[in-house]
Amino acid sequence: MPGDESWDDLILGGLKIIQPRGGYRFSIDSVLLAHFPALYDGMQVFDLGTGSGVIALLLAYRHKGIHITGLEIQEQMVDRARRSVQYNKLEEQITILQADINQITHCWTKAQADLVVCNPPFWKKGQGKISRDSEQAIARHELKVTLPAIVQASAHLLKTGGRLAMILPARRLCEILAELAAAGLNPVRLRMVHPTIEREAGHFLIEAGKGTRQEFTVLPPLIVYQSPGVYSPEIQRLYEQPPGEEGSQNG
Repeated sequence: MPGDESWDDLILGGLKIIQPRGGYRFSIDSVLLAHFPALYDGMQVFDLGTGSGVIALLLAYRHKGIHITGLEIQEQMVDRARRSVQYNKLEEQITILQADINQITHCWTKAQADLVVCNPPFWKKGQGKISRDSEQAIARHELKVTLPAIVQASAHLLKTGGRLAMILPARRLCEILAELAAAGLNPVRLRMVHPTIEREAGHFLIEAGKGTRQEFTVLPPLIVYQSPGVYSPEIQRLYEQPPGEEGSQNG
C-alpha cells in the first residue's frame, strides 16, 4: 500500500477501508446514511459519489441479499474503493464504476434501482472555504456535480416505488424539498440529526419515493453524542448490530 494511504477499521464485522492519510476521509454522516433506509432481498442499490466506498461496504454488511453499484468520478477514489471491496471479499455484492453523475440521464438505462443513496457535497458552488486538496474539495463542494443534478439522476435510475436516501446540512432542507418536487419525487421520511440533545440540528436524513403516495413522516430526532466524545446509546447500537440484523428495519 502507498505510504499516503491507511487501512481503517469500520468497527463492523471486521470490515476495513482504504483512505488517504491527508485527503478526504469519511465521517459519521456516511455511517448514519448507510443505516437509514430499509433493505430487502434482491434490492438493486446505487451509491452516487461513493468515494472510498464506505456506504457501499456498510450497506453490504447490513444485508447480504442486496447488490450495490457505487459510482465515483475521481479515479484515485475508484481505485481505493475497488481495493477495499476486494480486501473485504465483497466483489459479488459491490461493483465500483468510474462515472459522471451528470451523464446518468443521458447514458444510463432508466428504472434499474430500488434504492439510490447519496452523501452529496455539503457546500453549494461559491460557498465555504475550498480545500487545497482536490479530493476534499470535490467531495465537499459542488465543483463537479450539483444537488439538482444528483436528484435528477436519482429519479432517472429509480424504479416506480424506489427510494432516494440522502444526508444534508440542515440549512439545505428547503432546497432539497424543492428539488425533489421538481424531479417528481415525494418525501416520505425525514429525521433531523443533532450533535447533542442541547444543540440545534446540524444535518438531516431524508428519504423520497418515486410514484408513491405514502404520507410524509417526521421521525424523532437522532442525537449523535450524549456527552463530549461519547456516542449516544442509539449510535452505539449501530456498532453492535450483527450482520443482517437491520435488514427489515427502517434504520
